[in-house]
Amino acid sequence: MTVETLKNLLKHYKLNPNKTYGQNFLMDETILEDMIDEAGVKPGEMVMEVGPGIGNLTERLLQRGARVLAVEKDPQFLHVLKALAKEYNTKQDMKLWYEIADALTFNFSEKLKDESYKVVANIPYYITGKIVQLYLHAQHKPKSLTILMQKEVAYNICAKPGDLNLLALSVQLFADPRVVSVVPSHKFYPTPKVDSAVLHMELPPKPKYKIPDEKKLFRILRACFSGKRKQLHNTLTNNLQLDKELVAEVLAKLNIDPAIRPQQLTIEQWLSLSDQLPD
Repeated sequence: MTVETLKNLLKHYKLNPNKTYGQNFLMDETILEDMIDEAGVKPGEMVMEVGPGIGNLTERLLQRGARVLAVEKDPQFLHVLKALAKEYNTKQDMKLWYEIADALTFNFSEKLKDESYKVVANIPYYITGKIVQLYLHAQHKPKSLTILMQKEVAYNICAKPGDLNLLALSVQLFADPRVVSVVPSHKFYPTPKVDSAVLHMELPPKPKYKIPDEKKLFRILRACFSGKRKQLHNTLTNNLQLDKELVAEVLAKLNIDPAIRPQQLTIEQWLSLSDQLPD
């Protein structure tokens, strides 16, 4: 798809990219096909798409035989979704369901309660972290997420101990993330200021880690990463109001250097720490 083709499409449907919603439309159809290939979408499989916009990814998913639930916040794209539904749905065979709703509050777990599903999406940069955490922390998790996002965020999610951040931990506790490809900014219209990347996150059939108390673990993580440049014993003592001697005792028991920074701990150390600290 060329810029001219995209502009004609927008003109046909009387659409305008909405900066408030962070709308940048991908023109490279090869990347869309690669995303679907990476997700391993098979005929008949359910795919959740967030922010279908002009429907170019939606249509390719339908052409592959996927069943698609598309959630779009911007009502100006309703005509696009209706046109796709008219083309691909029949009374006997529904392929596309769509909702004009905010993906951050949409009850997808209820909608897909009897379905295994995958997430394939090109989402606005400003909700990337929230969307990823929403699906990975849901009770009804997807089998995988294949998402086009800001390049810097994609690489942050794949960080290793020494550079770990809260988002990386939030993902790596549940999934195995991998940067598939980098997408230059000129592949989009309007052109964003930064490059993007396709990130694939595969969720194993069984949970990667046993997490007895997820709320407690993330309470500790948020407290520690709010002062990630500070030494661990200080963030535990000050941000969680824990007794200094208790903290020292727990860290010594786990053989964790009290002067270590939060980004240097491994996932296993965080899990042990959560288990040993009081509620």
